[in-house]
Amino acid sequence: MDRIFEAAEAKSYERWLESGPGRDYLSLSTSLLDRALDFRPGWRVLDVGCGLGVHLKHLAERGALVWGLEAGPVAARMAAGRLGPKAEVEVGDAHDLPYEDNSFDAVILVNTLEFTERRAQVVAEAARVASSRLCMISLNPLSPAPWLARLPGSEHPFAGGALLPPWSLFRLVREVLGPVPRSWAASGPWPGSVLRHWPLGRLFAVCAAVTPIYRTRPLTVSTAPSGRPAQPVAGHGRVSFLHRIK
Repeated sequence: MDRIFEAAEAKSYERWLESGPGRDYLSLSTSLLDRALDFRPGWRVLDVGCGLGVHLKHLAERGALVWGLEAGPVAARMAAGRLGPKAEVEVGDAHDLPYEDNSFDAVILVNTLEFTERRAQVVAEAARVASSRLCMISLNPLSPAPWLARLPGSEHPFAGGALLPPWSLFRLVREVLGPVPRSWAASGPWPGSVLRHWPLGRLFAVCAAVTPIYRTRPLTVSTAPSGRPAQPVAGHGRVSFLHRIK
């Protein structure tokens, strides 16, 4: 990822999460994540750009099996300390995930894309390692809250990130994954609201279905006793049901 939270920033972020605005954000984001991701207990979920692990902790408490990847070593250690044995947290780059294809049922990007420049590559990598679902959550510039967070003197940890309007998230899905099924949701207009499709919500989520990557090996056939080497059958090779940017 392009933005790395250093030690001072990670500590400041931790203090902010314990403040009133931080608790409000955590309540909104975890509620939105539950509605948008719609996961089941036992799912393997990877959080790319997991920060301090607060969303992983929430998912683990809901029965998910969780992994995290964070670019900053300090934040990664803090996340691992918060989660304990409930999760595996690694230091790595969102543009080149250190996981095999289809390793997880779902991958989440919660306030991660705001701090990357090659967003299509990040989304493509997240889709590569997911076998079912990809969920992206960002601050919504259609709401006044993100703009207030950017005022001088604001201690909001995401104040320096780029604001991505909802149509940018939809365009990323279309460009990287193609015409796959997708849904959206946003945080409600007031605390405790269950209104799902509120376009002016402070946080906006887009969830897309991901087609697993399938590969086959060349098929060989037995030969007659003549000793001639077996030849691959034409038409077999890599089979992919989904075009992705590489």
